[in-house]
Amino acid sequence: MTHEHPPASEKASYQSNFAVVHFSRTYDEAFTLLVEARNYLAAHRSQHRKKNNSGEAMVRCLEEMRMTTRLIRAMAWLLAVRAVEEGEIGWEEAIDTDDLMVDLRICLEERSDACQFLSPGLLDLMDRAQALYMRTARMELQVAARCAN
Repeated sequence: MTHEHPPASEKASYQSNFAVVHFSRTYDEAFTLLVEARNYLAAHRSQHRKKNNSGEAMVRCLEEMRMTTRLIRAMAWLLAVRAVEEGEIGWEEAIDTDDLMVDLRICLEERSDACQFLSPGLLDLMDRAQALYMRTARMELQVAARCAN
């Protein structure tokens, strides 16, 4: 099975040296990580319900939600890039600066020391989701800056 994408669209409405790179590896990574996170959360859901420490449950829930938000936001951006590459939408439609700023405020927040009780598996997923989110957010910010000019 090949994961090649068609050449990047040259219909960008801005002039710059920013080139759209092929996103197949990043997309595949995002999709795989999203499925892995879903499987992890589903497998550990009943285990977490048995523990009755409401403070820990709140922190776990918050960090799980932040992790899934990062993954969903990364996937949304990568799907928008694919739509641009296919000529379905333009860059201006792919960028929503208001949503991007809200998401940045939520997703850039580092986890607190209160997360030390979380399992190594969840911490690993959270770290990888944050790294993926940071890469895609940088790409989106670059495109947003070029489109704004």
